[in-house]
Amino acid sequence: MSAVDSALTRAPAARPALPMLWVNGHRVDTSTPHLSPLDRGFTLADGLFETMRIANGVVFRLAQHLARLAAGARVLAIELPPWLPDMVRDAVNEARAAGLAEGSARLTVSRGVGAPGLAPPPVGETRPTVVLTIAQLPAIAPTTYTQGLTAHIARGRRNEHSPTSGVKVLAYTDNVLALAAARAADADDALWLDTAGHVAEATASNIFLRLGDTLVTPPLGCGVLPGITRRAVIELAPALGLTVAERVVEGAELHDATEAFLTSSLRGVAPLVRVDGRAIGSGTVGPVTQRIMHAYAALVHRECEEGAR
Repeated sequence: MSAVDSALTRAPAARPALPMLWVNGHRVDTSTPHLSPLDRGFTLADGLFETMRIANGVVFRLAQHLARLAAGARVLAIELPPWLPDMVRDAVNEARAAGLAEGSARLTVSRGVGAPGLAPPPVGETRPTVVLTIAQLPAIAPTTYTQGLTAHIARGRRNEHSPTSGVKVLAYTDNVLALAAARAADADDALWLDTAGHVAEATASNIFLRLGDTLVTPPLGCGVLPGITRRAVIELAPALGLTVAERVVEGAELHDATEAFLTSSLRGVAPLVRVDGRAIGSGTVGPVTQRIMHAYAALVHRECEEGAR
């Protein structure tokens, strides 16, 4: 099996007993408590996070993840500590030295400990809480890439008018419930429409559709997260002879598409073959999706291999 094929199947080589954990820049034991019950991330979901892919002991496009985190922190008026980027790099290097070549990293930042009440304290009066967890990749069935995923349209709507639209905030309850409803409907994931009825995104993924000769993905104005993998696919497309359009996607266009796929940091590029019981195209993994899957896996392998040198 080639390195690219291995990246597609996400088969971890070994599983440590526990993830590695850092709190406020210090390596700590995962079996003991480290967060205050008054932390606003716990009481109010007042914070944001990044989930990142580690390949060859290197975080894929760490700079982009940190830039997105910083942009979200500005929206929430959370002052990130200046040591945060170096802490993440040092922690990933430590994990790599411990033998973790393939894995995931979850970086969580809350506003920190605050007095009871909703109103945030003035900037500078609280210290953000920073938590980094590094672990093995979650198990992803190989059929995800060979047979594709199914989706269910969520009952709720993605609010593109929200002040946190496009920010990876901690408040993920809507996504949790949408995914649970999709699983109850025998689907793998849920798709959000925005308040105008346009296709937005999945519970933790962006979406692309092949419509004619064009790859179409909803614009950020529909309330979607500016995904790191989404951006990578947009960059890859021209070299594959593909045109990408970021435009509004009507709900009915889901069934006009000949192919579709979802993109996220840990799952990469995952084919989407059925929505609400109706096949997309032939209902199988299409040729363009296959090309993008392999091109993306090769990109991750190449960039992380270079970063490891």
